[in-house]
Amino acid sequence: MALFHHAKPSHAMVIRPVYEHNLEKEFAIIRKVAASYRCVAIDTEFPGLVYRTASHPRFLSPEQRYALVKANVDSLKLIQLGLTLSNMDSGDAITWEFNFRGFDPEIDAQDPESVEFLESNGIDFSKNYTQGVDVERFAELFWSSGLLTKFNRTWITFHGTYDLAFLIKMLSHDGLPDTMQKFLYRVTCYFGFDVFDVKHLSKSCNGLYGSLENVAKILGINRIAGQAHQAGSDSLLISDVYKKMQKIFFKNGIEWRHTSILCGIQEL
Repeated sequence: MALFHHAKPSHAMVIRPVYEHNLEKEFAIIRKVAASYRCVAIDTEFPGLVYRTASHPRFLSPEQRYALVKANVDSLKLIQLGLTLSNMDSGDAITWEFNFRGFDPEIDAQDPESVEFLESNGIDFSKNYTQGVDVERFAELFWSSGLLTKFNRTWITFHGTYDLAFLIKMLSHDGLPDTMQKFLYRVTCYFGFDVFDVKHLSKSCNGLYGSLENVAKILGINRIAGQAHQAGSDSLLISDVYKKMQKIFFKNGIEWRHTSILCGIQEL
């Protein structure tokens, strides 16, 4: 049972799927509207983890956790990135779902169970491979999109270390930095100081716990469009959850301490 009343969608939401053929057109729209939005929620889908540790990550140091993230992200190819632009004081939002080419489930590094799971949830690997977005061209357009130029913008994730790591990998045209501190410095350089992990924030909110779906259910938030485990729909749900949490639990703003923790590296 939800602890809060169900939110009524204030808009009809359509997720904008992006492939190679409409990449330039969709980024033209992003450039046009970027200045009008202050919140950016992101989510990614990738082929699971290929490096793990024998012990639970909570027993690793932050540096060891980061080394694990780096090993996986440097070895894997991104499948989808969801991007939702919104504002705190409005129900208006725009969501894109970028589908990337390059990942071949027959030969590329992966966790087979994760790939099977994504396929069962609607990811079309064949279409992505033949019609998907080129990662390097995406990075070029993202740099000129207007999203990275204003440090008064808020970036939102849910358990988002891997989401940020994959985006940084694409934007830098390189592997991840070799130390955690260099990685966190790059996060700040690219996205500014207001980078929040909703999974971490929920730990400070009485009654909130668990997965994105569970937190949304407790808050009384319905998934407006798409389906779970697809990056566009998940980024939209992350955006809605964050805004509801801030209105209920963080009316006076979010303390600085929350910006210094990226769930999965510095705290689990």
